[in-house]
Amino acid sequence: MGKIRVLMDPEQRQKYVDYMLMIDGLPHIEENPLAAYCPISLTSVPDELKPYLKSRQDLLMNNVLAVAGITAYDPGSAPFSPDRNLTTQPNAIYAIDSGKIAGARFFVGHDILPSDGKGVERERAKTLNRVSVMILDKGIRVSRMQPHRTIYLQYWNFLEQAHEFVPLFRMLKQYDPGMGFNDNIPVLLGFERSNGRVVDLEETVYREFSHLQYVYDGKVPILRLRAENPESFYENAREQLIA
Repeated sequence: MGKIRVLMDPEQRQKYVDYMLMIDGLPHIEENPLAAYCPISLTSVPDELKPYLKSRQDLLMNNVLAVAGITAYDPGSAPFSPDRNLTTQPNAIYAIDSGKIAGARFFVGHDILPSDGKGVERERAKTLNRVSVMILDKGIRVSRMQPHRTIYLQYWNFLEQAHEFVPLFRMLKQYDPGMGFNDNIPVLLGFERSNGRVVDLEETVYREFSHLQYVYDGKVPILRLRAENPESFYENAREQLIA
């Protein structure tokens, strides 16, 4: 363990989050410490992959978070899901999802696709100091553009290993989040509710659940996707030339 420097404790965090929500026009949002926003790739996901993503999302929400006592919100099944509602404008979608992220202490999802379509939500969660946990498939390589102050975990077979994540989330419930540095590295801090002790929450998780810690391996293949309508590029280019 390095030298921990507290940038924001729970009291400072509350003032900071209140201010951030106020300037975004969301001052009415209250954080539920036992709720999680579970992002899922939607907009450009090939149809043949959607059942796999949905299956892992369901396992995460029902077999992990619910068992750990955390209520999960699934944007994929919400009324404003991109797959269900194509008429709602972007500003409304951003406000709704920002509010849902702010209303849940935890931000927990799978990172599987090379470009997962939920980067805005992940950055929003980091900015609002959510307890962000991203879970990766050890057999699929993804982008190395991974935000700090996030707990990265991995598995070989989520169906068989889902139960291993339950005690991890039960442990995380014992801490109030904050921001800080560990030897000048930006980290997610945890303030233990029972005694106020401050820890590097990422480091604590990796020590207690070392078998689930994510380790990058550049030799692992990515999940290759194909565009079904590449002609859109040519059609748009032709229209621009005509104009």
